[in-house]
Amino acid sequence: MKRFVMSDSHGAYEALVQCIERSGFDSEEDTLFFLGDVVDGWPETMESVDLLLSIKNLVYLLGNHDQWALKYYSGQMSGAGDELYLWLTQGGDATVKSYGARKPMPAAHLELLRNAKPYHITDDHILLVHAGFDMAKPIEETATDYLIWSRDFVKDCYHQFKKQQLMHMAPYKEVYIGHTPTLSLDRSQTLPLQMGNVTLMDTGAAFSGLLSIQDIDSKQVWQSDMVMRLYPNHKGRNGMSWNELHD
Repeated sequence: MKRFVMSDSHGAYEALVQCIERSGFDSEEDTLFFLGDVVDGWPETMESVDLLLSIKNLVYLLGNHDQWALKYYSGQMSGAGDELYLWLTQGGDATVKSYGARKPMPAAHLELLRNAKPYHITDDHILLVHAGFDMAKPIEETATDYLIWSRDFVKDCYHQFKKQQLMHMAPYKEVYIGHTPTLSLDRSQTLPLQMGNVTLMDTGAAFSGLLSIQDIDSKQVWQSDMVMRLYPNHKGRNGMSWNELHD
């Protein structure tokens, strides 16, 4: 049994399929740690969740967009509030279109988000979390909103990385996070970014980048095609589609 990790596919079903196929992932035998945000942005959230639900050994972590979608489909998001507007303009509109306007999210999909873990620690002390953690306190004492929203951890890690300081985020053997696209730190960083024992897995699939999957033990990485080119007529969260940019 192999262990794989990926993050932040944001409705890009075609990219998910490519990563699964190119990595040789076995949906019956291997384990997939998905670091959150399967929803919002590209047009195939429903198909993406169906694919994840077909994986026998799936460990799904909660992302901030997952939290938004869960609130919306659980009736906890105000119909006229600022949060609803923000969610819809940050990719939520594509999720609504994927399931159908004014239609509910299927029960199994809703349960995936309800049961998503705020963090996960493996038996060999590998931490997996969507956004990062507060290094000043035990992770079990950290609020879920911090774990899925805050970029402070990434900023601290990247600052140390750029200064070429030796990094090891104790007490963990390794840490895997998503949420912050590598491209937002360095436009040339199209692969997962390893900073000491921390690996940033979000390679910008929600925007102009690729989706990545990594074998946790061998460290081998496989990637999708550029997601914009997989959905050339869709704007995603970019504000402009691939075809519009190259018209």
